[in-house]
Amino acid sequence: MKISAKTIVVDTGPLIALARLNLLPCLPALFSRVWITEIVRAECSARPEKGECVAISVAIDKGILEVCPLFPENTAWNIDMGESSVIAAALELDAGVLIDDRAGRKFALRMGLSVIGVMGVLVLAKRSGQVPAIYPLTSALVDSGYYLSQNLVEDALRLAGEFS
Repeated sequence: MKISAKTIVVDTGPLIALARLNLLPCLPALFSRVWITEIVRAECSARPEKGECVAISVAIDKGILEVCPLFPENTAWNIDMGESSVIAAALELDAGVLIDDRAGRKFALRMGLSVIGVMGVLVLAKRSGQVPAIYPLTSALVDSGYYLSQNLVEDALRLAGEFS
């Protein structure tokens, strides 16, 4: 598993998932710069009572996440506003995207962007020694209500050397 982008723009879903797992601090070890858009920040802070909102705010304060300047979004893209902002920012910043939404991933690939999802980040984190195993993390995500297909989990576990 390799993503060619050194800089990444993160969408709301993966950001919340990584915050739930307390893995936001791992991102700078995997990517040279980690950006979120103002729209993603607003989506993440919509429910301030949630622990992940606090973790994301702390990560911004510590410089783990950088809030990128506003970029024009193309509403004609027919994808969610957050994903649209992430893709527009990635195109402007010559960055990859961390996105899990299927429509957003497909569109980002059509736009020529490097794409990775939460499971890819978990595999990279294991390979770089940031986490000892990803199986407990995938279980925790699923238990928290984050949707991960069984095939995706099995593929990631294989790539991480945890499933044969």
